[in-house]
Amino acid sequence: MDLIDLHQNTEWPARLDQVLSSSPVDWADRRESVQTAAPPGLARLQRMSAVPRFDLDAVAPEVYEGILEDALVAAARGGAVYTELRLPQESVVYPQFMERFAAARERVSAAFPGFAAGAVLSMNLWDPMLRELCDAFGDAAAAGLAGIEIIYVPYAAEADWTRGRIVAEAAGAAGLGVTVPAGAFNASNLASLAEIEQIGRIGHAVGAATDPGIMRLLAERGVTVEVCLTSAVILGMVPKLEDHPLPRFMEAGMAVVLGTDSPMRMGTSIAGEYEKARALGLSETDLAVMTARARAARL
Repeated sequence: MDLIDLHQNTEWPARLDQVLSSSPVDWADRRESVQTAAPPGLARLQRMSAVPRFDLDAVAPEVYEGILEDALVAAARGGAVYTELRLPQESVVYPQFMERFAAARERVSAAFPGFAAGAVLSMNLWDPMLRELCDAFGDAAAAGLAGIEIIYVPYAAEADWTRGRIVAEAAGAAGLGVTVPAGAFNASNLASLAEIEQIGRIGHAVGAATDPGIMRLLAERGVTVEVCLTSAVILGMVPKLEDHPLPRFMEAGMAVVLGTDSPMRMGTSIAGEYEKARALGLSETDLAVMTARARAARL
């Protein structure tokens, strides 16, 4: 069975930490300590994300390209035949950043025949240059960008989607797909996002399980939910794997796919995510359906 990962972050700061730090983070140790010391929710997310920041302007383009290649190699080694890699918004500081992504992808595809990947640009709604970035969507799409991911605040409370709708519409007009991580720790923002036509995918959406109306809305709208099982447990979206609502999502008729989220930090792979889905009782037929949906839902 082909394994498709539709939610993989580049983990830019974390991978740079591995390359540039004199004492890089031990991620296995970090995972254990965070789950022990930090309460579930945003506190764990922030602790898992806490690594030294590096000035991107001081990072050579060749290092940038190498980080992308490293992330793609991890996906291929983890069993993916296709992954969508979420590039940091700062990628735009590099001229021809999509050409660098394509070069990294071609090298990985040569080493892992049959492997393919698409690029998704993460966009921060609070960025003062957001309008200028939206103006560049057409050129980015022509260069091969598959879509955008919209990052917003507040993450665990209802946000104002006026600006997000404008960005989503601009992306859709340029032919780009749109995904948004939401509903990780509660049902906030899920209903709002489901009403924005251009948003075809939502990451996590664990909080939908608390509201049958939202599950029904996502199913009726055909919004694809990117389920990241390991991340959900480590960050405390659910207390344990057995509590994840993935089987309920499928019973409700929701379109569901699998992703790794942050595979290096979370210590997982797409093969591991499929195994966890099996542990939740999903059959091989169920998994084949998810793969087919993932293939159709690529941005």
